[in-house]
Amino acid sequence: MNKRLKIVFIGRYTEGQTGIVRSIYMGLLENGYDVHEINISSRPNIVKNPYKKYGGHGPVYVDWRFIKEEVETFKPDIILFCAGGLTFSKEVMEEVKRKCTVIGLTLSDPDVFPTVSKYADLFDYHTTNSKKSYKDYKDLGHRNIHYLPFGIDSRFFEPRLSEQKYRSDVSIIGHYRPNRLEIASPLLGESFNVKIFGRDWPIQSEGPVYGDEWFKAMYSTKIIVNFPKTGAGYTNVKVGIFEAAATGRLIMTEYFDEMKDFFDYDKEIVGYKDRDDLIKKIYYYLENPAKANIIAQAGRMKCMQEHTWKKRLSSFLDSIEIKESCF
Repeated sequence: MNKRLKIVFIGRYTEGQTGIVRSIYMGLLENGYDVHEINISSRPNIVKNPYKKYGGHGPVYVDWRFIKEEVETFKPDIILFCAGGLTFSKEVMEEVKRKCTVIGLTLSDPDVFPTVSKYADLFDYHTTNSKKSYKDYKDLGHRNIHYLPFGIDSRFFEPRLSEQKYRSDVSIIGHYRPNRLEIASPLLGESFNVKIFGRDWPIQSEGPVYGDEWFKAMYSTKIIVNFPKTGAGYTNVKVGIFEAAATGRLIMTEYFDEMKDFFDYDKEIVGYKDRDDLIKKIYYYLENPAKANIIAQAGRMKCMQEHTWKKRLSSFLDSIEIKESCF
């Protein structure tokens, strides 16, 4: 489309200003789209959650009656539901789809596939962050599914100074899960300095960080340890890889094939086989900072060139047929 797209963006900023939903919103703005934001975080009354679905599961219904007037005044080409299981009821969806294109973005597959797959076909287009789930949706007969990997917005590339409060050799920035503890706990017994940021860790940690604190923590470490397993135990390329790469930190993550679609191991990121291999490589790259920096900067450049939300969203929206707005 040659005209400037008008998009109603509906989302909840659960992880604050540095969270993935906010990052997607920023990516839309970076493309120059005219975006009307409906922030569920500040307007909880406009959603109904009759089945008590959380963590990206759905359906969680946006009540059309509460947003109808502002949407019709804006006259969007697209209404975009960004994660959180958000959708319209079937009846409202059919009504609104006669007036514009309605898109649903899912960011927590494969974990949420069992519930989201039950209504994903109601959207004009629906995206998934997971290659596995993309195939699973297709196997169910859903023909409106697109694979949309994670990305990052331009804020993450802006250099920031290290701060003593957050300074470390190695950081983990993520919330507690049992499988993460198996890796994280032994690191605290090593001679390098480790800081752990996130909720609910049963070991020494600094608590969660959001917004400016997130950036300070990220830019004040040398190495980031990434965990690719989801809450449900799937191995997935997660957004944390792109966040860390964009800031020019040296990333260490497990070896798995899907990662090779995004970064080259030992050239742009560092892979590890197990806990002992991770510890060995941490010591090696702390003792060889020039080599660490070459890999970290290569990862940053790859992220900047190929893995931005600006590029991902532009490519996706250019690939689909967008209806002429009839509001």
